[in-house]
Amino acid sequence: MKKEESGFDSDQLVEIEAGQRAGIDVSQYANKEFLAIQMRQIRQGLEEGLDVSVYAKTDYDWFQMEEIREGLKTGVDIGKYASPEISYDRMRQIRKGLRQGIDLSPFSKLDPRVLRQLRKAYVSHVNIVEYVQKGYKAEQLEPIRMALERGLTIPDFLTKEFRGVAIREICLGLARGIDVGFYAQIDFSWQQMREIRMGLEKRIDVTEYAKHLFSWQQMREIRLGLEEGLDVSPYRSLMYTATDMRRIRKQLLEELTQGTVVQRKKTVHHKEFDITISSDELEAHIVVKGSADTEYSFDEVKKALKKEGIVSGIQKEEIRRMLKEKRYQQPVLVAKGMPAKQGKDGWYEFFFRTDLNRTPKLLEDGSVDYQSVEWFELVEEGQKLAYYHEAKKGEVGFTVTGRMLTAVNGKEQKVLSGRGFLLLEDKKTYMAAYNGKVELRGSKLDVSKICIVPEVTQATGNIEFDGCLYVKGDIGRGTTVHATEDIVVDGVVDAASITCGGNLLLRRGVNGIGDESIESHIEVAKKVEGKYFEGVKVTAGGDIHANYCLNCDLHAGDKIIISGTKGVLAGGTARALKEIQSHSIGNRAQIVTKLYLGKTETMNEEKHRLEKKLKEVLKELTILNNAYEKYKKKYEPEVRNSMDIYLRIEAAIYTKEQQKKKIENLQKRNMEEMKQIEGAKAVVQGTLYEGTIIEIAKNRWEASEMKNVTIQREGQRVTVSRN
Repeated sequence: MKKEESGFDSDQLVEIEAGQRAGIDVSQYANKEFLAIQMRQIRQGLEEGLDVSVYAKTDYDWFQMEEIREGLKTGVDIGKYASPEISYDRMRQIRKGLRQGIDLSPFSKLDPRVLRQLRKAYVSHVNIVEYVQKGYKAEQLEPIRMALERGLTIPDFLTKEFRGVAIREICLGLARGIDVGFYAQIDFSWQQMREIRMGLEKRIDVTEYAKHLFSWQQMREIRLGLEEGLDVSPYRSLMYTATDMRRIRKQLLEELTQGTVVQRKKTVHHKEFDITISSDELEAHIVVKGSADTEYSFDEVKKALKKEGIVSGIQKEEIRRMLKEKRYQQPVLVAKGMPAKQGKDGWYEFFFRTDLNRTPKLLEDGSVDYQSVEWFELVEEGQKLAYYHEAKKGEVGFTVTGRMLTAVNGKEQKVLSGRGFLLLEDKKTYMAAYNGKVELRGSKLDVSKICIVPEVTQATGNIEFDGCLYVKGDIGRGTTVHATEDIVVDGVVDAASITCGGNLLLRRGVNGIGDESIESHIEVAKKVEGKYFEGVKVTAGGDIHANYCLNCDLHAGDKIIISGTKGVLAGGTARALKEIQSHSIGNRAQIVTKLYLGKTETMNEEKHRLEKKLKEVLKELTILNNAYEKYKKKYEPEVRNSMDIYLRIEAAIYTKEQQKKKIENLQKRNMEEMKQIEGAKAVVQGTLYEGTIIEIAKNRWEASEMKNVTIQREGQRVTVSRN
């Protein structure tokens, strides 16, 4: 079909011809009133076997068509949103909600960003409808939703006048247990709120600067000074700009940290006396000249000292004793200053062990003793976890010349953040909110709920727990165990299924060999550690560590490490992104052992998915730009700028450009991840046996027996080198 004969433009003809090649009924969209990009959505729906009649209408723009098409594909009730009056972004939130079992259609007139927050709130089982009805905006609703999800008392401090960023500052303060009443005031900007919050977290006296007339930049300079232990009174005034404050603060800090430069030890010679002032001006000595017949008065000595500027710390009794005993021709201490006494920093006293040994003990043969790992410490509800001891102020000193020596105050420590504890009204005492395991990481204190069971068998039933799980005994055959956080098992796991959202520690191991009707499967979000694995499928987001693996299917998001001079990885498959390490791989019987290193199928699939998506977006951008130029040529600016279709095309181009940037960023990240694993390798300290097959990024290599080698890829081939 020729453009001149058909009346269709070139982009429309491309879509019609694509449909004809696919063998679909192009009559459903071969309409000059459809833009090429609308035709594209109808064509794709027909190729997917969908009933396009519900959206093959000129009333719908291409984005609306796409949302209806996606709804038809996933089987949701499109009648809830398939209306030309509902914009595509509202359609999208309703469609996503329907897929999650949530009907947002009664709210279809709301801002799509508000709909998004409503949908997320329903998923998290919190109610923000009250705030939606009061007219809160999306940027306010997001921190409110997140606060309610965390159980924070945000409703006590809310007002519609707060911007979303201000509400976020209040939420951050509530999460850290500080008194947000200091700054949850409408007269403060969110930046001022941030400065007060940061000061409260560092336990400094925020009343020094929590005043509305200070700009947030001035607040920052006062806060930093207080955190550094400075006396901020020399610059805590509205007469100083933030720049002035910064200059004075740095000057004060320099004086405190470096000290005032003074001359070397100074000796002044008089007819009657020699007076020496120490270099730090903290001591002054006098040598009285003359013989035993010479008489001097106290006032004469004091006058001589004053003449040299020695006015403080005068040792009156020592001077009188010197004159009485006529200790002449020898130095006598006659004035003594007082050095500034530095304040003591604030510190936490913890009432649980913070130095648990989470690193397993290495045995003489290089294997790992998982019995020695101290994974956690248990606490009970109401147990005192920590107490904060406040910083002490410094004490001012002075020199013999009367110069005051400013002291640095002790620095306060940051308020502990985390979960599972209560900060009492004194803002110093931390108590466990419930029974669980306690952990300190930096300034983060976490108490996780923990379930402790003696064993798991078919008689006790399966375990599913929201928190950490500790099994003191065995996990029996055919059972299922799930925890959202860490799992620790003291006993043996016998052909069971274990999943957890944290780390898994098996002090003994897993025996999945036996009854083939029962699949032994372990799936862990982070790291897996166990003494041995036999006949089990293990999938870990991080490393897999063991002393022995036989006939397993191992998938590690990072490394597989088999420890010890008796460490063996034999039979089955082992997949790791970066490294597989073992003393021996395979065995003398040449059991088939397959190792896969480097890029995974998932990463390749993501790479191809992004390439396909980018190609699609670029094609749609071309169609939109062509239509945009067509309208620009056909209509004058004052005409086209009032045309709804032209404005929609203009907006769609911007949206597609943003999609393009997002995909390109994802591609860049994907490429960086793939580049990081280009150096993937297998390291064998002992024997690599025949029967082992190693594949690195689809480059296959079959081993013959050899010792102490590293196998990795160079270019398009697998190479072997001696360790």
